[in-house]
Amino acid sequence: MELNIESKLNNTRNLLQELGNSVSNLVNSSPDVFADPGIQSCLQDFLKVYQEAVQRLENPSFRIATLGTTSSGKSTIVNALIGRKIAPIEAGEMSGGVLTIQHSQEQKLIIEKTEDAVWDTGESTGSDEDLYQRISSVMRSYNDERKNREYVAPQITAHVPLLPACDASLLGLPNGIGVELIDLPGLKSVQDRTNLATIQKQVNKAFSLVALDYMQVDDKHRKCLLEELKKVVEYLQGRTDSMIFILNRVDQRGTDDLPLQERINKLREEIKAVLSLTELPDVLPFNARLLYYAQCAWGSGAFHEPSTVDQATRSKFIKALFEDCFGTIFQCIGNNVELAQWFFNLKMQIISGNNIDDETMRKILHYSLEWSGGRELWDRFRVRLQESFSELVILPALLEVFNNYDALEKLLQVLIQARKINNQEQVEQERDKIANIRQDLQKNIKKIGKEFKGEIEQLIAGLKSDDPNTRIKIKQSAEKKGFDGFSLIFDAVAEVEGDLTKVLIVPVRDALKDNHAAFELRDKLREVTLPSLADDISKAYDNVSRRLSKFSAESEYLVKRVRADDDQGEKEIKHDERYVRLLYHTMREAISARAEFFLQGKAQQFEQALESLVNEQVKRLKVCLSDENFSSINLEKAAISNLRKKLAQNLPNLPEKFFELSEPIKQNRSKQKEVVGTKTEYETRKKTEYENYTESYQDGSCFSSTKTRTKTRPVTREYEEAVTRNIYEDIEYVELFLPSPDLMAEQWLSGIEKGKGSLWDILLDWILKRLDDVSSIFEESVDEITNLAERALEQQLTIIEENFEQQKQFWLDFEVKKDHAAADCEKLQEIIGQ
Repeated sequence: MELNIESKLNNTRNLLQELGNSVSNLVNSSPDVFADPGIQSCLQDFLKVYQEAVQRLENPSFRIATLGTTSSGKSTIVNALIGRKIAPIEAGEMSGGVLTIQHSQEQKLIIEKTEDAVWDTGESTGSDEDLYQRISSVMRSYNDERKNREYVAPQITAHVPLLPACDASLLGLPNGIGVELIDLPGLKSVQDRTNLATIQKQVNKAFSLVALDYMQVDDKHRKCLLEELKKVVEYLQGRTDSMIFILNRVDQRGTDDLPLQERINKLREEIKAVLSLTELPDVLPFNARLLYYAQCAWGSGAFHEPSTVDQATRSKFIKALFEDCFGTIFQCIGNNVELAQWFFNLKMQIISGNNIDDETMRKILHYSLEWSGGRELWDRFRVRLQESFSELVILPALLEVFNNYDALEKLLQVLIQARKINNQEQVEQERDKIANIRQDLQKNIKKIGKEFKGEIEQLIAGLKSDDPNTRIKIKQSAEKKGFDGFSLIFDAVAEVEGDLTKVLIVPVRDALKDNHAAFELRDKLREVTLPSLADDISKAYDNVSRRLSKFSAESEYLVKRVRADDDQGEKEIKHDERYVRLLYHTMREAISARAEFFLQGKAQQFEQALESLVNEQVKRLKVCLSDENFSSINLEKAAISNLRKKLAQNLPNLPEKFFELSEPIKQNRSKQKEVVGTKTEYETRKKTEYENYTESYQDGSCFSSTKTRTKTRPVTREYEEAVTRNIYEDIEYVELFLPSPDLMAEQWLSGIEKGKGSLWDILLDWILKRLDDVSSIFEESVDEITNLAERALEQQLTIIEENFEQQKQFWLDFEVKKDHAAADCEKLQEIIGQ
């Protein structure tokens, strides 16, 4: 029969105390042994983590992280579960911030100081309403300011009495165990690597409650919902082994919908497939708003005790309950006339302003728990808490204890093995073997490290290939070599291009082709990148799209020409080019930011992959200590145990800059001279000179004299042709060639492909650095162990000469005590399933 939580926790505390006592007895019975500097250092490491574990288990805390898909009512669920209005529930209020709500009788609010925060930080006290307004104000400030630049998300902790802590029966937790809920932002409002990394640390140590929206589970929307759910769980690193799904807003269900249980059964199967779960998940129908109003009207106190909520607050919540949930209530009442009359009379009391006593309130809360799904949720919580309490609360407190005790125990075993040698010849043989190991150690480590790193470099060089078949072969080769986790890195990097294409490149390309409104593009991009970047792209897009209508299409390019002496036209071209370059710049920034965010979401995969490579390297390094002739003192186990302890204290972090695109594609800008046309002109004579001529004549008077007169001669076609010619004047034009929307998309993709190459280089550096650390720590560990063994052998020579039999009995007794402590540690591991 499985132990309940209180029994398991008490047994763990007792066994941890027994382990501590066994180690103390061991130290007290043989202080000289622990005076050795190597043993002393290892003992101090153990005692430090031991004391920390004792304190953590004396005041353990159970954490529930609330995740959710878009508009799933997550914060309303949080308020319903804690019995008070603390988490902001107005539209958009919670975007981006992390709100931790811890149980405490002292009511206060702590807003952590974060880099460049433009909202008030520090500590304050006040009523629920005071805390609520302050939290809301911080969230609003954060949302407003992040439209211009990104900030570290607000980190807020509210200390208030919590319902599941005040009423221990709800979770089945024993007294003394703390409870905290972490209300996390929706995935679409995070969108940057720094905040995502912060949230991942919170979720990974908590039970996950995942909210889904009933209005998104119909056939039309369910695929999108499941895609978003997969990203929520994967990116935020929710624990799928300890997770409950809430299908909220079932009160929105229409009469012609599929039967609710049929929808839920189908959803359970699909969630199991999408998240690769081993069993069908818990999916509970829920009406958060109904439970929220009723529970806040009662408060966070236990059901059987008097409520501490004042009448004004109670009336406010009950009035809201009847205004927003009256239809749902009477739908749940069904044909129960007596109950319908009771609720109708209650509504009249509310309208009349009458107070609602505790007994009436208990009845309201009783029905609200039944009809909202709240009672079923608390029941499921108790079952799942029983299953996961060890993994979520006990094990994290003990992991370092196990690692440090194992290292200490292996060191002591080296001493014990040295003390069993009964002749000087064997001592000298062992000393020679240790000397040989030390002599060859550095050379062997370098050789193994160089070979291993060479294999990885070769694999990554192949993965940078443009040929997909080559990449597939490389991936298969990695699997054959035993690099099981390497494919995780390969898959994550391979998915980057698809993600960037889908969420950034295609929306911008289609907007340009179809002339979408800038605000439509902005709203779409805000779901996948920072608000400031979405705004920058939409502004640049707006300027570019307005100008493209003045360009003509030529092949893959859009072309615009203006005369070089057209100052206004050339100025416009310069603006055209500047705005297109700005669009490229903003797209590059968004692509880089999105890639880093996406890869941070895959952090678990990268860490698992790196751990598999570390394990393979450690496996090869063991060869340095695996001389078949070196059997009497097992240095290998001690060195590897010491290495594992040190590695656990030096966990790797992903690179700061994961993805950096090359500069934007250069735009073409050229000038050329072009013939502009013809014109007619007279070369040597004016037209009037040919048309008009002077003629002399006699007028016939007596007085003879000569006179002149002007006549007009017709202009012939032949003359026109003779004096008219074509004039070719060279006019300079300025041309601007812009890529078409399709070509822009191709160029961005080309940049991503180049960026993937640099990404592999970054990952290679990250992997090799970790492997260098492993080699260095391994060498350090072996050095420490061999030093200890040499000191022990040196002492053993004296022991053999002077008092071997006496010392033999001492070390037999010492080994018994050491084995007793080891048995205590094994029992501790067994009780928590390790």
